[in-house]
Amino acid sequence: MPSVAFFDPLWRKAYSFPVPDHQTTTPSTCSSRSAGIAATVLLTVIVLLVCLIPKAENDLFFELRTGMDILRTGHLPRVDTYSWANAGTRWDVPEWLAFVLYSLAFKSAGFFGTWLVMALLTVGAVWIVWFWLAPRVGRPWAFLLANLTLLGMNDCIQERPYAFTYLLLAVSLVILTRARERFALSSPKNLWGGLGWLPAICVLWANLHQGVLVFICLLVAYAVGDAAVWLWLSRRGDPGAVSHGRSAARMLAVAFACAVTVMASPYGWRIYWNVFITLCDHNLMSNVTEWNSVAVLPFAQLQPLIFLSAIVFGALAFSRHRSFSDALVVACLFVESLLHARNIALFGVAGMIVAVPHLESCVRDLRGRVRLASNPLSITLLMSFGALIYAATVGLVAAASLGKAIGPKGYTPAGIGEAAARVPSYPETACAFMDREKFPSDLRMLNNFEIGGYLMWRRPSQPVFVDGRLDVYVGQTFDNMLILARRGGDAEWTRVAQSYDFDCVVTTSLKQATPFLKDPNWALVYLDPKRPHHTRCRILLRRRPQFAALIARCLKDQPLSN
Repeated sequence: MPSVAFFDPLWRKAYSFPVPDHQTTTPSTCSSRSAGIAATVLLTVIVLLVCLIPKAENDLFFELRTGMDILRTGHLPRVDTYSWANAGTRWDVPEWLAFVLYSLAFKSAGFFGTWLVMALLTVGAVWIVWFWLAPRVGRPWAFLLANLTLLGMNDCIQERPYAFTYLLLAVSLVILTRARERFALSSPKNLWGGLGWLPAICVLWANLHQGVLVFICLLVAYAVGDAAVWLWLSRRGDPGAVSHGRSAARMLAVAFACAVTVMASPYGWRIYWNVFITLCDHNLMSNVTEWNSVAVLPFAQLQPLIFLSAIVFGALAFSRHRSFSDALVVACLFVESLLHARNIALFGVAGMIVAVPHLESCVRDLRGRVRLASNPLSITLLMSFGALIYAATVGLVAAASLGKAIGPKGYTPAGIGEAAARVPSYPETACAFMDREKFPSDLRMLNNFEIGGYLMWRRPSQPVFVDGRLDVYVGQTFDNMLILARRGGDAEWTRVAQSYDFDCVVTTSLKQATPFLKDPNWALVYLDPKRPHHTRCRILLRRRPQFAALIARCLKDQPLSN
């Protein structure tokens, strides 16, 4: 295992600060340090403001419930006990450690604590890009590219386990890129410099998020790229083929080591199985937005990908140090981003880090050919002013977005944490109504997908129909959920609804509630009075003898009309 000193040059060079021991500190050096600190602080503020832009956190709630149960019982889940439709189905939780960490943060500071975990992870990922870029391309370019990476991540900045992947992917690729650069300069005896960290990181990563498999695939892509160059050069009799052959073997060995170590998890080899069954379910992949292709995204969401891909591929094309392996890795990331929109964030982080040596080459050429001004101070002031205007714009957007989502707790840390996760938009009043009216916990409840995790967390004694744990419902249950989300009336909907024999419906979807509202065998017992018509939470009970008293109690002195 390499020493910690392996990482030291990255941080020492981050601002272009370091002063050689034989030199004294000059005013210009101090000015450079101050500028570097100011740029880092401003970038950090921008990242935190972007993290404040609210996003629906449907999955956060079931993660908190699972993490709390792990802390309470000391055991990891093996089967599903949270739904009634799939109770007893095998359920693996490879991301258990992330669930526990978010739950500990929630116990300490509520939803502000979970937001803080996500924000720190995002800041860390953007810092890695910034620190990796700054000494190579200069602070102005690094600041611009780090913010572009942040925009690419924006739609996936959520309080979810994959926030850990962004940070760990950035760290791992920096280690890998530095090691590959060293291989080109070192003797054949120094085969592994720094790569020994990667399997260790993958062990931790595998218990936080399954995104570790993306990094293993990138290692394999590097091995394939190096092997292709080795074959090409060998046929031409080029002596440089030997180093590429060694590099291919090295990458393959590291990929194998990481692939084995990720199974150092309570769930072992099933970390691969969970991803496999998800990717093989075409109905699920086509109906879950984050797994859709970029073709479904509005143009505004595509802009960061367009700019990122233009810059990264442009750097690879015009670099003086072209690398087929780097191009292959970036191409794989780009194709995955086109196939699955959720991978745009991974392309932003990984693509920028892989392209850094090539960006450095292009920036050097650009500086040699273009003279923007005779007075560099004027350019610095202009860029600083532009950065401040950009930060102010992001702040205004964040403030406006947060203001729309703020709840009864206002602009306190707790209120801000809830607003960032859009907690006030979930059916708290409906859950309080069910608690007050003492709804039985053994009801066969139908709920819409979006609030399943919230109901699972808010009313732990009541099993749900579905929630965000797609690996539990993949297959027939997920397909039936899509059928029941329609307005109904057709034979297929009737067949599925009858097969489940529901007792209760709790939904924020008017489309899903409509067929039950039209059925005289169902009674509407609750209608959220404060929500817009199409997003009101509605609770309906089936008119069965055992629910007669409950229905009468719910409707007493509160006549409802939909």
